[in-house]
Amino acid sequence: MNNDDKKVRAELEFETIPDVKTVEIAKGDVDALLVIARAVAGFEHAHVFEHDSDDPLTGIGDRRAIVLLVHRCRHIAVEIRYDGDTKKHKFSPAATVLRILHWATGKQGFNLDANAAAKANLILPGADQPLPKDAMIGRYADHADCAVTVDLTLKDFTNG
Repeated sequence: MNNDDKKVRAELEFETIPDVKTVEIAKGDVDALLVIARAVAGFEHAHVFEHDSDDPLTGIGDRRAIVLLVHRCRHIAVEIRYDGDTKKHKFSPAATVLRILHWATGKQGFNLDANAAAKANLILPGADQPLPKDAMIGRYADHADCAVTVDLTLKDFTNG
């Protein structure tokens, strides 16, 4: 067995900080991962979430790589604005923009028809490009208020 088979590559994203920290840990050593994540100043009591997970990290499983979000909020209050109306819902900081978009276009959100939902994107107010669908919402929500406001748009961004 190769030594690399016993290691896990972890990418740690921290709230709104643009840098990503990449570390290698022994496979299954969640405690080491939590120590590394919480060693960053200000994040001593932060939650560590796996990409698109609702609950804080409890295990890594048998993977070679994992993407994590270190966030001081347990939930993010997402306010979604569309067509003069606003819907609010709490999500894990690690929830992807795509998951929030599905909620926003679905029955609990604005209940868009399939054609409109297929064109839908979430965009930060004043931005000129939609949020990447694989991004975690916690990357756009500071811990000071544990909230973010986004606009639901049906604008076509494919042709600039």
